[in-house]
Parts: sequence; structure tokens; C-alpha cells
Amino acid sequence: MISSLFNHKYLFLQMFKRAVQQRYRGSQLGFIWAFVYPLLMLLVYTFVFGFVMKAKWGVPGQDNLAFGIILFAGLLCHSLVAEVMVGSVTLITGNAQYVKKVVFPLELLTLVALANALLHMVIGILILMVMHLLTGNELHLTAVLAPIVLAPLVIFLLGASWFVSVLGVYVRDLGQFMGVFMTVLLFMAPIVYPFNLIPEVMQPYVYWLNPLSIVVEQFRAVMLYGQMPNWHDLGIYSLAAFGMLIAGQWFFKATREGFADVI
Repeated sequence: MISSLFNHKYLFLQMFKRAVQQRYRGSQLGFIWAFVYPLLMLLVYTFVFGFVMKAKWGVPGQDNLAFGIILFAGLLCHSLVAEVMVGSVTLITGNAQYVKKVVFPLELLTLVALANALLHMVIGILILMVMHLLTGNELHLTAVLAPIVLAPLVIFLLGASWFVSVLGVYVRDLGQFMGVFMTVLLFMAPIVYPFNLIPEVMQPYVYWLNPLSIVVEQFRAVMLYGQMPNWHDLGIYSLAAFGMLIAGQWFFKATREGFADVI
């Protein structure tokens, strides 16, 4: 994967640029939507959960806006996962013109899609930081650890994306399932509610089996609370992420020869 990206770095950059342009092609605001959409998402969720449902997170001195920011931090992680995984279903079938070219490095399709999603998550993080400051809070030095906290999730997503993109070629109903699965991940992770509200008997399963739980908890810790991440849990998660990366890459390479016949 690394050698392919290095050998085709110019192709990767051109495909990444085109992917970003196509995302907003035909819209009046263009790339400004990359800033408008997460800001609207933050405002809507803050209004619904903070002002209408009057949900609380249990943080001392918390108001409705603070709740919205905590919620938004979790939604950024979920949005990254949802965009990559849902898009992976049609990643191969939607680029049939590349599949039939023997020399084209198909693994770049996943890397481009992941880079596109990461770009928009970075924009969301910038908005999160600005809103955190506007609500009277300070930025913590631990925020510089956010890339380290998110790195295992990115590695996990890359491997999982290869799996899903292959399955999307052979199982055409996968797209219907993936949308439901992303909703399940949203509500089975501590994103719209604090982790301590989960029944104790279920906490280990929610924490370790949901790929979002550990990252969301540690991302909030370094970005909003000024706490150091739990290196032990991140280390275990990283090992699982590398396992997914290796397995996904092997599965992709083992099945790619049959793509052209199916498509």
C-alpha cells in the first residue's frame, strides 16, 4: 500500500483533487459547503438535544451549547466512519472504467475516498475548536494529540473499506444494509449520550466491540477536557486496527482479479 501510494503519488493527488471538486460541482457555494454543513449539523443537534430534549452530559457548569459541542465531537468521528464505509460499497462498481485497466492501482480508490473524508473531518475539527473558544472555554495543549488518537481509527477504516468495497462487488444488497448498520453504530456508541449511562453489564461490549467507542471517548478527552488519552486502550485498539488493515489488504488483493468479470 505504501509503495503504491509513493509510486503513484501524482495520480493520487490528481484523483483527490477531482474527488473534492466533484463533491461540490454545480452548487452555488462550492467548497464553502464544507464549512456550512458541519456548522449546521452542530446547530441542529444542539437545538434538538440541548434546548428541546434538555439532555445533559453531567459535566460541571455545562450549558446547552456545551452539550452540543460534546455531541458534535462524537458526531465528527461517526461521520468519518459513515462516509467511508457507505461510500466503499460502490467504490469498485462506480469506477468500472478503472477496473478494466490492468495497470491501474485500484487500491488508490480507497485511499482517495479516505483522504476526502479526512479533509472534511479536519474542517469539522476546526469548527469544533472555534465553537469551543466562543463558548468561553480554552483550548488545551492535549488537543495536539488528536491526530494520534484518530490514527488507529483511520487505519481501521482503511482495512475495513477494502473489505466492504470487495463485498460491494459481489453482494449488491450491501448498500441497503450499510445505511442501517451505520445508524446502529451511532446509537450503540457513546455519541448522543455519555458512556456512564450504559448499563454496567453492557459497558465492556459497547466499549470494545464498537469501533467508535474508544476513539470517541479519547478524542473528547484530548480536545475538550484537557486529559491525556488512555494509552493502554488505544494500544489495544491500534493492534486490532493493524490486524484489520492487513486482512483487508490481503482480501482485496486476493479477489481483485475477479472484479472485471462481475462488473
